[in-house]
Amino acid sequence: MMSPTAVLRDGTPELVLGSAGSNRIRSAVLQTVIRVIDDGMPAGDAVRAPRVHFEDGIVYAEPGIETTELEQVGRAIGRFRELNLFFGGAQAAARDSRGRFSGGGDPRRGGAAVVVDAA
Repeated sequence: MMSPTAVLRDGTPELVLGSAGSNRIRSAVLQTVIRVIDDGMPAGDAVRAPRVHFEDGIVYAEPGIETTELEQVGRAIGRFRELNLFFGGAQAAARDSRGRFSGGGDPRRGGAAVVVDAA
């Protein structure tokens, strides 16, 4: 499975990203897009943020994901003690509303990002 993704605003790239991770690619990409576009996070923070994934009737969650309400309604929860490569390996580059760039390399898979200022 692959999911190279680009989010455009008025035809201009605002976020480009992708992930390794088999079935969890969709979850990793969607959660990263939401955090950058909806929540305004820099790409690196969005990539490092805790993730959740639902598969085969189980809600898998990294530390920082609140699961109390899901448990109260009887959902099975698979908790992880730390960030884990199970949740994919997203890589992202973003441009914010002021034109500043940010990048994120997923620590779950040994990723890193460096932004070089050409000014």
